[in-house]
Amino acid sequence: MAAPAPHSGGDTPVPSAFRCSDTLLFRAAPRPPEPPGTAPDEDDVLDGPDGQGAGGVTEADLRARLRRAAADARLREAVSLASPSLSRTLDAVLAGEPVRVKQLRRAVRALARYRLRMSGRATPFGTMAGVAAIGFDEAPKAGWGERHRKAVRPDMGWLTEVVARLEREPAVLRPLRVTANDLCFVRGDRLVVPYLPAPGAGTRPAAQEVSVRASEVVLRLIRRAATPVRFADLVPELVAAYPGVAAATVERLLVDLIGSEVLLTELRPPLDGADPLGHVLALLARGAEAEELPEVVTRTVAEMAAIQSELIAYAAAPLGSGLDARDSARRRMTALHPCDQLLQVDLGLDVDIRLPEAVRAEVEAAAEALWRLASARPGPAHLRQYHEDFLERYGAGRSVPLKELLDPDGGLGGPAGYRLPATARTLRGTPADPRGPQDQDRLLTELAQEASLNGEREIVLDDVLLERLAGGAGSAADARSTPPPPLPPSFEILAQLLAATPEALADGDFRLAVTGGARTAGAHAGRFGFVLGADDARVTELVRQVPGAAPGAVTAQLRFPPPRGATANVALVPRRLEHTITLGAFADRSGGAEGADGSDGTDLGVSDLAVVADVHRLAVVAPRLGREVVPVVPSMLATVWHAPNAARFLHEVTENGLPAWPRWRWGTADTLPYLPRVRRGRTVLSPARWRPTDPALQDRATDPGAWERLFDAWRSRWRVPDRVESVSGDNRIALDLRRPFHRGLLRDEWLRRPGGVLQELPTSCGYGTGWLAEGPQGAGRVNEIAFPLVRRERPTAAPVRGSAVRPVAVVPAPRRVRTAYGPGSRWLYAKVYGSAERQDELLAHRLPSLLEGLPGAVDRWFYLRYRDPDSHLRLRFHGDPAALTGDLLPRLAAWSDRLAEDGLGGRLVLDTYEPELERYGGAAAAAAAERAFHADSVACLEQAALLERRELALDRTVLTALGYVDLACRIAGTTEGVRHLIDRTAPPGAAEPGRAAKDLARELVDPAGGWRHLRTLPGGPELLACWERRAPALAAYGTLLRELGAGPGPLDALLHMHHNRLTGIDRPAEERSFALAAVALRSRLDRTRAEA
Repeated sequence: MAAPAPHSGGDTPVPSAFRCSDTLLFRAAPRPPEPPGTAPDEDDVLDGPDGQGAGGVTEADLRARLRRAAADARLREAVSLASPSLSRTLDAVLAGEPVRVKQLRRAVRALARYRLRMSGRATPFGTMAGVAAIGFDEAPKAGWGERHRKAVRPDMGWLTEVVARLEREPAVLRPLRVTANDLCFVRGDRLVVPYLPAPGAGTRPAAQEVSVRASEVVLRLIRRAATPVRFADLVPELVAAYPGVAAATVERLLVDLIGSEVLLTELRPPLDGADPLGHVLALLARGAEAEELPEVVTRTVAEMAAIQSELIAYAAAPLGSGLDARDSARRRMTALHPCDQLLQVDLGLDVDIRLPEAVRAEVEAAAEALWRLASARPGPAHLRQYHEDFLERYGAGRSVPLKELLDPDGGLGGPAGYRLPATARTLRGTPADPRGPQDQDRLLTELAQEASLNGEREIVLDDVLLERLAGGAGSAADARSTPPPPLPPSFEILAQLLAATPEALADGDFRLAVTGGARTAGAHAGRFGFVLGADDARVTELVRQVPGAAPGAVTAQLRFPPPRGATANVALVPRRLEHTITLGAFADRSGGAEGADGSDGTDLGVSDLAVVADVHRLAVVAPRLGREVVPVVPSMLATVWHAPNAARFLHEVTENGLPAWPRWRWGTADTLPYLPRVRRGRTVLSPARWRPTDPALQDRATDPGAWERLFDAWRSRWRVPDRVESVSGDNRIALDLRRPFHRGLLRDEWLRRPGGVLQELPTSCGYGTGWLAEGPQGAGRVNEIAFPLVRRERPTAAPVRGSAVRPVAVVPAPRRVRTAYGPGSRWLYAKVYGSAERQDELLAHRLPSLLEGLPGAVDRWFYLRYRDPDSHLRLRFHGDPAALTGDLLPRLAAWSDRLAEDGLGGRLVLDTYEPELERYGGAAAAAAAERAFHADSVACLEQAALLERRELALDRTVLTALGYVDLACRIAGTTEGVRHLIDRTAPPGAAEPGRAAKDLARELVDPAGGWRHLRTLPGGPELLACWERRAPALAAYGTLLRELGAGPGPLDALLHMHHNRLTGIDRPAEERSFALAAVALRSRLDRTRAEA
């Protein structure tokens, strides 16, 4: 720990793995802070014990204050957009209407909160704060103008309600095109819509699921509307197909199917369109040309056109003006559909800002530090568990249609915690990740407690401390000897830039205070694309430059309707990427590879996508493109809450296989009462924070006087400063705790939102915002800047060894026919549960007794170890069904009973065997693969017996490594087998084998097959003999794989299962044995070259 230091604190900067983009998003309030002493003092409107006000202020005083505030045109405009209810109170005061005194006091306090927000928070919100695209230059520049631009459109909640009402009118629908909702699927005799958004912004939740009877006519409609078709064309087609059915009946059916979203119309505004209302009006105008609309619809269309014109006029007016046009539009909108939030207004700032290159370098250094810290933490637990479950159900390499996978009846359903629809899966306990953050959490807790005891406000994250936190349990040498975890393609850091003057900024005397972030570059600019104007092209270029997550992968922009229409205000993002994925919304894919809008690229639906896995991760593939697809949501929409399961999965799956995304985490220390500031160089990664420890401070039963005493005691104990920021979720407000009124605001916040905390202001680090001042005497502005960080290097062209997620043209097609063998078939599949510690004993001493009496009709069998999460052995026998059921099954049951009697577990479960065909070379190689499994199982049992009897003088890690060499050379041939093991890429965190093991393996290894030194060891000849017995099945399988052009995947899978059979489920031990094989083979090759 140390006091604040200039610049980097003396540490040597290291190159960052991330490059900061040239295009940044600047966020700030157009209203400058009020000079000290000029802000109105509202302390006398606090509630007293009698609820009548503590300062003796009169009703006339309250009305006068509200009238003065309303005279500020920009404040009035901002408040009227942010809080219609407060605006109505102001209107009543200005009109001289009666208003209760308590309501007047609440209005005065609310206005004070908004005034603080307008000058103290940079988050865009109506006209209170806006955005602009900025960049870098050699010298800093901060020009601030007054020609700010308003972008105005109807709130999407209001518009979706109006559109939903119009979609109930057959006359409106007839000229429109419709498509089938590709999220639909058939379950029994019902057609299921798994996700039905709720229009508007009300409290009605999105339906978890709706269904209609899967009648012949409904299924016919689904097939017919696979590509867009005119509503008017469907009616005569169905009338012709079903004689005697009236056209009016068909229209009612179609209207009902549109209402349940089985069919989707093009009247819904597209989620990448700049003018949603204009889209609706254009389609309605086109329909009016083809058919006369009913009078009620005609009036609606006329009102919507007038609304459009008035909103355009309001948008063109300067801040604080154009309110007559706006209010007229709002009255029309209320008449059509009353709701509280009618408009979505965003603000484009008139600024010309350039930052010096030193800021870019500082952001990149901060990104590197955050990445190193995050890489010690595994990715989301629910995705890691889902990956395990996918491998258990489908195996590696199999391509499973996305709809099938997410179907809870036919597939896995959504991962644990998915909500739309709710999944029955829960997050189970899993073994600790060897690369987990336990050591980091312990060290962070120690640092926080030490800071608290010593009264220190700041922790300086220098190189030594960063190494300790990022290194985990391993040493620095171990960390350097293994490859780093995979880098995310991009992310964003949101930070406030602080400097006293432009000159100080130019000299590098500044601070960055991190306030947030995003998982995708360009996300913060997402919904503001229509505000940025010409500068938005730079954001699009940025998003397109983000590297793919895998070799040959194509990125695609994910579009879907959020669960509420109002949430679409955030989801409305310009077209950023060439390819798109559209779910649950109208899409025209009839043009083939070219988009319906004339742009290049493919629009994919849920039926075009499948999911495949290898041992490292899940991936989404598009079989018809022959490529992996990386879905991107280039906005700040929280898919955890605001996306159907299919969309959330597509968005989150890109995180599977990656560590946690880079941001500061206190880990288990996060619940401590006090956490100090954390600074790296010139960047504050995390502000000091105080959490109230007395429950009475957030309890309505605590009277104001007692609350004040408790609050003062808490402040004194934890040394809370005067100027702080109240934080509760996304709600922030800057406060001066010396002012009773501000303390009252804090009490209100804590009562309304329990769980809130206090944070130090970014300026608490000793740096201000003067670099953004207007003129020498002007005050600076609170600001935030979104810095997009993009991975510097693209992934290598070669796929990672062991990966079944294949590049480009060899993406497997989804297997539509299930290959499964249940009890009574030609495969008997049994699970024998018991302790993992006893498995070696079972394999060496107990399983052979079962195998000695196998019926002659059993021509092959194999075993493997597994946990789900309970440890067990999986035994699979192939043969005549009658022999398996009539002879082997009773023997198996008696054998498991003996295990139970001897205290070795023995719970027996029969299951269905689904071969992992794709993982092992496809259906044509299945029988040969199973014979190789059989041969390896026999060899592993023999080796287990040698080890158990202490007849083989080899460490199990060395034995496994040598076994890899024999197995790889038998399958792929000596040259290719050796190269395969040497070139295999170790995963992140893999530990090096010990020196003694390396020396022994170097001495013994012999890929040519002579094994001269191994033969001299006790048990060596017996080991080589069991390998020779295994060899014919391996050679036959290898020959077939080469004929099929199967690639390296099956060999990787067989090597992995060899470790499973011989050693068990232990990923670190497995990676050590692979590393040992590679070390020994390299040494052997070096000796061979030297001797030549």
